[in-house]
Amino acid sequence: MPSDREGRVQSICLFVCVLMVSLFVPGCSRQGPPYSPKEALQTIKVEKGFRVELFASEPLITSPVAMEFDENGRIFVVEMPGYPLDTRPTGRVVLLEDADGDGRPDRRTVFADGLVFPNGVMRWKKGILVTAAPNVWYMEDTDGDGRADVRRIVLAGFPFTNPQHMVNGLRYGLDNWIYLANAGPAEAIVFKDKFGDLGTDIRFPERSDAPALKIHDRSVRFRPDTYQLEALSGASQFGHAFDDWGHYFTVDNENQGRHEVIAARYLQRNPDLPVSSAEQDMSDHGNAARVFPITKRPEYQLLSGIGTLTSACSLTIYQGGAFSSDYNHVAFVAEPAQNLVHGDVLSDAGSTFVASRLREGVEFLASTDSWFRPVYFYIGPDGALYLIDYYRQLIEHPEWTSSHHHHHSKDLYRGSDRGRIYRIVPDSTRPLEMLKHIRLSQSPDAELVHQLSNTNIWWRRTAQRLLVDRHSNAALGLLTRLVNEGRSPLGRLHALWTLEGLGKLDTALVLKALDDPEPGVRENAIRLAEPRLLSSPAIVEKLLKMAEDPNPKVRFQLLCTLGRVDSAVSRAV
Repeated sequence: MPSDREGRVQSICLFVCVLMVSLFVPGCSRQGPPYSPKEALQTIKVEKGFRVELFASEPLITSPVAMEFDENGRIFVVEMPGYPLDTRPTGRVVLLEDADGDGRPDRRTVFADGLVFPNGVMRWKKGILVTAAPNVWYMEDTDGDGRADVRRIVLAGFPFTNPQHMVNGLRYGLDNWIYLANAGPAEAIVFKDKFGDLGTDIRFPERSDAPALKIHDRSVRFRPDTYQLEALSGASQFGHAFDDWGHYFTVDNENQGRHEVIAARYLQRNPDLPVSSAEQDMSDHGNAARVFPITKRPEYQLLSGIGTLTSACSLTIYQGGAFSSDYNHVAFVAEPAQNLVHGDVLSDAGSTFVASRLREGVEFLASTDSWFRPVYFYIGPDGALYLIDYYRQLIEHPEWTSSHHHHHSKDLYRGSDRGRIYRIVPDSTRPLEMLKHIRLSQSPDAELVHQLSNTNIWWRRTAQRLLVDRHSNAALGLLTRLVNEGRSPLGRLHALWTLEGLGKLDTALVLKALDDPEPGVRENAIRLAEPRLLSSPAIVEKLLKMAEDPNPKVRFQLLCTLGRVDSAVSRAV
């Protein structure tokens, strides 16, 4: 029988052994991450009044980075398993469908594969547009088998440098242009052989006579039908956003939101002006703002800011109509390096905006799971905020991490066979139902015009796109009536831009809109007046009388627009 002293020595030795095992063999002392989808859901903490639901996960989807609901309720999901270094064509777009009618996707078809780092998707015409630098692709299924049999390059020439800086974020704008988030090349040092293409002129390869852009460090807007192409005055890294009235917002990894105050077309009027960009940082709590993660056993890389925004992306202003009115002006950004979602409230500040924390000391959503990597938001037809979780052990690119990750470590791809889409909904006694059997493509013109007044941006934007695509003369009277008699300011706004997209907007309707009681409609009416400045003295006369408009954003837009009018009266304004 051991003495007391010997017993104490044995106890100490046992304690040291257990401690060493727990430190160096972590798998013996805990389970996960990675976690199963159901287990991972339990690690997520969300703002009071909301609930997070699992919508889709592996094996239905893997390595998801972007998504789009089409007008028939089908979901296109972009998968990018190759991040961060695998430049083989392993990327793809999958088509998810609800086969059993319960509102959740349960059938997967590979719509298009053989892509290198695809990262964005948007429904367009009868197919989709896809960003995969250096190109923007159009893909269409013409035989109904769920696979794209038409592929053509719409735009070419974007840089192929670090994947965190590739063109992305396809968005159908209120003005019927398609917008692309683009921040320009990030010149590689370590992986120059893989990511050294700094780009050429951005161009329509099918039309050598169409304009090309030599600017690579700005976001871009284009119109595939008319071969129009323009650089914006703002740049955005991964994702960008519009509010209800068409104001444009950008993001980069340390800045959760900037407002493009002056559009490039106004700056370009003066070729001697040294200013080429006019963006306003909005945060009242600074760039690289402090965040409040709840991650257990986080893994930080060399250049990851600990406790601050360092990977902000997918800026999204909630416009779904299903949350309480307190969230109508809330801007969300994903912060995958810190495993959280940050929320700011946008408030008017003269001609621009200020962004204030949604809550002090706590984030809208965060996870204790260090593999939780939110990278993308989408406002669905049901009004829910959909969140894509890339679900990876490592998210930082090895260009900027410690050297042991520079040589194709398997850790770089751990989680590439996983991925989740969550659905954020109000936590109420009446659950927000998932919409089933959406068939907006089959709706008559009258129904599409009616949807222009929907409180959910998905319905307004989709209806506008379909009406512009149809070129139906039967819709013109309905649209005109909505401008003249519609109760919804947003309905009147979308009707105006739909008529403009159809080339049927009458000057009389623009004059009426300039007197609209809603400031956002008046502001847009001033923009709509610009093509008519030379042909309509009545438009110019009306604009000159608006110098005392009570709304500062209306007055600021007036100043930008009247720069096209050279007269003593306009100069006095």
